[in-house]
Amino acid sequence: MKEIGDQYPKDNITDKSGFLSKARLQQSKYRANVLNVDCDRYGNYLLPDEGGRGLNFYSGFGVFEAVKTRYPNYSKPLFSNMLRSEHIPFNFFIPLDKDKGFCKNIFNDILSIEILSIERIEIEYAPKPSINYLNDATSFDAYIEYTTTDKTSGIIGIEVKYTEQEYKISEHSKEKKDIDNPDSLYYKRTNECGLFKQEDISKLKSDNFRQVWRNHLLGESILIEDKDNFSHFTSMTFFPKDNLHFTKVSKEYMNMLLRNENNFIPITYEYFFELLKKYCPNDNYRNWIDYLEMRYIISVG
Repeated sequence: MKEIGDQYPKDNITDKSGFLSKARLQQSKYRANVLNVDCDRYGNYLLPDEGGRGLNFYSGFGVFEAVKTRYPNYSKPLFSNMLRSEHIPFNFFIPLDKDKGFCKNIFNDILSIEILSIERIEIEYAPKPSINYLNDATSFDAYIEYTTTDKTSGIIGIEVKYTEQEYKISEHSKEKKDIDNPDSLYYKRTNECGLFKQEDISKLKSDNFRQVWRNHLLGESILIEDKDNFSHFTSMTFFPKDNLHFTKVSKEYMNMLLRNENNFIPITYEYFFELLKKYCPNDNYRNWIDYLEMRYIISVG
């Protein structure tokens, strides 16, 4: 086995709950004890050669092939940082793309509806041209299209978090200008979809809620612009239950909605993994679920 490696000394300052430091140690141990490879500067970083070989991704179901198709060139945050969430949508959703019946069962359970079929699963998806929707760089970490038994079509837009917390903004960015402009597309879409309590709209641009709001608005924009194609949209945020920031933010965000009929659903990793086990079709998928739990659920001790 390899050395666990250095841990970042300021993790407990960044996240006083202790989850960030525990997750970094979890990834460091997985690299050292399971992958049995050396680390870069900190224990949660793969060396470029190992990252380039796909060790940050599940080895089956064509996961790394999907990564390389989308990103043919090495990127350190995606390929080698085991702690950041960029790689996780590939590990979660590419295997489900290989068995859309399995995927259908999972989301039928979450949404409590009758999905007939899953039509499409994409990683890091944004509709084009962006000027028709939010006119920015907002995209879904994962995007799913489905058809219900009553022949209507729906979409699911998913944001995946691991240890991340609030999302800071650059003071001189286009996004900053847009969220401060009451005539921007953000507020136009917010009013058009009619989901938010008027007294809470001013809170949505804050660091805590802005990214959840933007992703939700992107899906609502698709419903507005492509109303002939889609009748339903659900925004989901996936995060571990010990990420107390998103546990709190999700509850507060839902309280800002006038109604929540599958409009926004927070999903913990733990709940998602239990659903995967509930509908698991075979041993190949059982091995994948075991990997997900070993990789992302904080072990005791």
